[in-house]
Amino acid sequence: MNQLITITQNENNDQVVSGRELHEFLGVKTRYNDWFEDMVKYGFTENVDFIGFTEKRVKPQGGRPSVDHALKLDMAKEISMIQRNEKGKQARQYFIEVEKELKQQLLPLTLDQQIAAIATGYGSVKEELVEVKDRVSDLEENAPLSAGEYNYIGSRINQRVAEVARGYGKITREQRGKLFKDINQGVKVVTGVSTRTQLRAKHFDTVVDFTNNWEPSTATKMQLRQMSFDFEE
Repeated sequence: MNQLITITQNENNDQVVSGRELHEFLGVKTRYNDWFEDMVKYGFTENVDFIGFTEKRVKPQGGRPSVDHALKLDMAKEISMIQRNEKGKQARQYFIEVEKELKQQLLPLTLDQQIAAIATGYGSVKEELVEVKDRVSDLEENAPLSAGEYNYIGSRINQRVAEVARGYGKITREQRGKLFKDINQGVKVVTGVSTRTQLRAKHFDTVVDFTNNWEPSTATKMQLRQMSFDFEE
């Protein structure tokens, strides 16, 4: 919408119009001061419907500064209607359209509008939050094992080796070493680390699950049996 007359906002957040600018737009032939004095007689109250102020510009050849008035839109609409001419009708309709736009801006967003705003205006914020969340998650997963978690894994591996060893009866220290080598190798394979000290928080559940279900490889089992035969001989 084209701006026919300048509309500003005062300290009370009211939309106001310059009386002199409206006077000029309406094409009134009467002097501004005389015209405005006549308009006030229609029931308008100073400091309620309008506020007078002194313009900074000075009249030619000296003299006192010009007096202007800040008119609220309701007063500006009524004054425009009072003129009973095409310019007055045009100004009044312009003020009505401005008020409609202002009211529309103050209306709460519908659900569809809120969704659209989130998808557009706040889309970048959402992406940033997701990125931060991913970074935090990555830091948590790659944090070193706590002392308690590390000790639990070591203890559970010892228990599982002892459980499997019982199936072979009495075994030697060398045979037990084969079992530890087998299970530790398995931990390296399922986690992708070279040593147990490189395990991270994200590996904990995987290692525990692997340990609980671990069985020696066929090669290790054959080695244990062969070593038992050699021991018996």
